[in-house]
Amino acid sequence: MSNEINDLIKQRQRQAKNKKNQIPYGIMVILIAVILCIVLWQSHYKYAVCLILGVGIGIVLRFSRFCFAAAFREPFLIGNTKLIRAILLGMMVSTIGFALIQSHYIHGKIVNYQMIPGEVNSVGIHVMIGAFMFGIGMVLAGGCSSGVLMRIGEGHLLHIVVLVGFFIGTILGAKDYSFWFKNIIHNAKIIYFPEHLDFKIVVAVQMIVLVILYVLALWYEKRRCKDA
Repeated sequence: MSNEINDLIKQRQRQAKNKKNQIPYGIMVILIAVILCIVLWQSHYKYAVCLILGVGIGIVLRFSRFCFAAAFREPFLIGNTKLIRAILLGMMVSTIGFALIQSHYIHGKIVNYQMIPGEVNSVGIHVMIGAFMFGIGMVLAGGCSSGVLMRIGEGHLLHIVVLVGFFIGTILGAKDYSFWFKNIIHNAKIIYFPEHLDFKIVVAVQMIVLVILYVLALWYEKRRCKDA
């Protein structure tokens, strides 16, 4: 077994040596992005800001290997909860951030959904159906939207098929959205907890739940490591 592993390592090393140097391509892409950013900043600075944020998020995704599909898959396959814990930490940060922002738009029990920053949408059977279909799509595609885009950027050509599926699904969704909104989404109820409970209590309860889930995920990973 050890000889087979050594042979496999040597084979991987030979393959790595035969690969072309990707650094010049990386420098070229960075220069194109910088030039495009300068041009956009002079005419449409908002697009330039979006480009900077997009490149920054792409770099973070690339080096963090962040993927929602992997986050929910790896705990069951290999017992690794690092990604799901990262999602929980992100939710904690966003909970505090959105709470600080939205608190200025809530006055007692009167809430104007159009004025609150962020999306406050209705909850109904359409959410369950959409989430179920999206979950199946993630499994078949081998990754979520961010994970697929990241792998395309790395040169995995197979995921271009998934990207085509993104385009088709987006077009169909935009085409048929009026039908779903009129018959299902419009009739569903909007549930915004600050309308029923004190805003501070809502934020505190959500933070407690997220912390408990984080601790449980960490405990689950340690237990799986001991069992292995």
